[in-house]
Amino acid sequence: MAITVKIGAAVDDGVSDAELAQTLGVKVRLDIRKSLDGNLIISDHPDIDIVVMPQKNKILVLATKLNSGVVYGAQTRLFDFLQARGVIDPASIEGGSVYASLEASIPEAPELPTIKIAILNVAKWLDEERPSIEFVEDYEEDVVDDYTEPDKEYSTELGQVPQSADKGSIKPSLVRGPYGLALYNYYGY
Repeated sequence: MAITVKIGAAVDDGVSDAELAQTLGVKVRLDIRKSLDGNLIISDHPDIDIVVMPQKNKILVLATKLNSGVVYGAQTRLFDFLQARGVIDPASIEGGSVYASLEASIPEAPELPTIKIAILNVAKWLDEERPSIEFVEDYEEDVVDDYTEPDKEYSTELGQVPQSADKGSIKPSLVRGPYGLALYNYYGY
C-alpha cells in the first residue's frame, strides 16, 4: 500500500475519518520523515516524536528530550485521543523497548486505509495541542527576555545598588550559629 503525504491545510468538514482518508486531495501539514525501513517519523511536537510503523501496524511515541517531566503527559494525551477515536487498540498500549517510550497497535481493517487514518488523527491531535505548545514557547521567550533585557523599574545599573548592613536572603546569624540554623529556626532577634 503506497502512502502519499502532501503539505497543505488540514480539512475537517464533519466527515468521518475513514471517508476523509479515502478522499483524494486531503492534505495535512506535518513535519514528517520516512526512515530507511519505511517508518514515518512525525516531529511536530516539541516533547515527543511520533513514529507510525506501517509494516507492524503500530504507533511508537518517543521522548525528544529526557530532561522534562512532560513527556509522559504528552504521550498519554495522544494515546487517549487516538483511543477515543478508535484508531488504536486500548489493550495494546504498553511501554516500548526504548527508554521513555510508549507504543500501541493499530487494529486491522482490510477495507480501510488504517495508516492514513492514523496520520490524519495524529494531525488533528497536533492541531489541538498547538495552542498550549505556542503558549509554553511564548512564556519561555518572555522569561528569557525578562532576564536578558529587564524593564527599567526592575533593574539597576552596575554600581548603583544602595548600601545597607543586611543584604540578601541568607542571614549571617542563621548559618554561622552553633547548630546550623541557629537552634531550629529561632532567629534570636
